[in-house]
Amino acid sequence: MQTLPEILDSVWTALATGCTTSRDPFHTPTVATVRDGTPTLRTVVLRTVDRETTILGFNTDLRSGKYRDLQQTPDMAWHFYGRKRKVQLRIGGTVTIHSDDEVADAAWVEVSALGRRCYGQPLGPGESAEEALVPLPDLPALEADDPAVVAACRANFCTVRCTVTEIDWLRLRFHGHHRARFTRDGSTWAGEWIAP
Repeated sequence: MQTLPEILDSVWTALATGCTTSRDPFHTPTVATVRDGTPTLRTVVLRTVDRETTILGFNTDLRSGKYRDLQQTPDMAWHFYGRKRKVQLRIGGTVTIHSDDEVADAAWVEVSALGRRCYGQPLGPGESAEEALVPLPDLPALEADDPAVVAACRANFCTVRCTVTEIDWLRLRFHGHHRARFTRDGSTWAGEWIAP
């Protein structure tokens, strides 16, 4: 049986693995924001994990609904589930959005040409379209770092950084599930067992 500190260590290790391993189930968590008082969910790609600063991050389009949601209510929740691990994580925190600063620039450098294409479509995510396929910028131009095409894509890019304040860990077990909650006060984490 793991101790609470061991569980907290395992959480951050699993998140770090999810961030760097595209086939790991923690690589594509679900995030929840609040829109007009109603929760709304979507899948994102986990792009940043920093245990020291307790930050998780993902990239998004400045024209997206989640960007507007987080501008209005900067609180969000994450959901991770690893079938092989039999572990569910529910994580809550407060966000900052970076679009025109060093944090955004560093995140943009990590985005592939293929990934950058998504930010250059003429319509923002969720806008009405006349056809199913929305045109994208020229991939060879992005691969060649064409300044005009890259700038058009970069103008819609931002990265979200969530400072984690609470982690709810649940391990599913045939003979009885285990569940723990971790809350952060300053730089100190407190853990407790809770009923599954």
